[in-house]
Amino acid sequence: MSGIFLVIALLVAGIAVLLVATGERKLLNFVDYGAAQAPARINRYAALRLLLLPVAVNLACAWLAVARPQLTVPLLFLTPLSILGAVVWIAAGVARLKAVPTN
Repeated sequence: MSGIFLVIALLVAGIAVLLVATGERKLLNFVDYGAAQAPARINRYAALRLLLLPVAVNLACAWLAVARPQLTVPLLFLTPLSILGAVVWIAAGVARLKAVPTN
């Protein structure tokens, strides 16, 4: 049953790679790119946050699901919470990125 966590981690990691690869394209709909000077910088910032929180949480959940299969269903609730946490972290950080001039 740990396969679901690995699939979600792989999917989110793919989205992070896509954000880095797109460069100047504006992919995130919850970020105000209009005032931003460098959309590629925001995309790289968001990709790192996606790797740090949802991917790491899902990999840890996969490991726990193998060790203790009875925890698989409760661990499923951590996936949307980690994604929501990453979205809040990204949205809060974009305001800080807008204030810092790019070189």
